Amino acid sequence: MTGLAGVRRVVVPKVMISETHLHLRRVGRSGHEGFVLWAGMKDGEACFRASNVIIPAQQGLRSESGVCVRVEGEELHRINVWLFQNGLRLIAQVHSHPTDAYHSETDDAFPIVTTEGALSLVTPDFATGPADLAHYAAYRLLRGRWVELSRAALLGLINVQDP
Repeated sequence: MTGLAGVRRVVVPKVMISETHLHLRRVGRSGHEGFVLWAGMKDGEACFRASNVIIPAQQGLRSESGVCVRVEGEELHRINVWLFQNGLRLIAQVHSHPTDAYHSETDDAFPIVTTEGALSLVTPDFATGPADLAHYAAYRLLRGRWVELSRAALLGLINVQDP
């Protein structure tokens, strides 16, 4: 299998979800979307162990047509060098929306995580709700397009572990 398409279990420490949600909520208080990356390593063909929350330097933008978040090329380069130096790879991008959680056309067109089988998670209401993946919309990059996962599929794929 190529990329991460063969991954059937993603192990994520609970503290990573809390740290992610806290960042998204903090940024949301100013009326902006926030963005986070999850990195780690494959553990065999079917398991991925997430170990690091990466909060890239980002700029929240507001316009008449809505909100978005931008991560500049220099920051993406810095993150890629760091990933390479540490033997890690990205498994997910996580961001917030001001209202409903869904994958927008912008999300589809400009992802940062582009490996087949990777995840894109979106939390609604600028992360004002609980830090619980059951409240997130989830998408997986399969055959070059973002496919929505059911709540059951997401919760079956991601195994949240306490330390």
